[in-house]
Amino acid sequence: MMKAEIIPVLHNAYSAQRLVESARTVYGLNFKLFVVTKASGSAAQIGVPETQKLAMKIGGSFAFLPDLPDAIEILKPDKVILVVPKKYASASLVEILKEATGRIMIVFGGSEPGLSRKELELGVPAYVEGVEEDLGPVGLLAIVLYEIKMLSMGQTQQFIK
Repeated sequence: MMKAEIIPVLHNAYSAQRLVESARTVYGLNFKLFVVTKASGSAAQIGVPETQKLAMKIGGSFAFLPDLPDAIEILKPDKVILVVPKKYASASLVEILKEATGRIMIVFGGSEPGLSRKELELGVPAYVEGVEEDLGPVGLLAIVLYEIKMLSMGQTQQFIK
């Protein structure tokens, strides 16, 4: 059973709808803290206030920070995992999570093409086994967080074998 505090992070989002849908997914799966970094455009102007309102309604926590290094500096995670396509990853997400303890920040790219090479150096790039096509940030976030929830309860649906 996994014993870690998971902090979902959506990085570099432009779309207000994508940001709000990501927040609904995070809070709907009972994660209490959602972090957004480097939001711009409608994500910053409309999505951030809507997400903050949603967090306050349900008693969740929300942080909007300028960039990913700021989130790492402030939240001080024990490990940073960046969810990316397999060709950019160094390990399977499930293998990393099996040994996970402490505070784990899981970062999802909020726009195309995702996370930059420089951003990938801030943590461990990991891929989700069984996900061959680009699901987009919200789909990927939903699958990963659901599987983490199942792992934390000692169960698994084997989405991320």
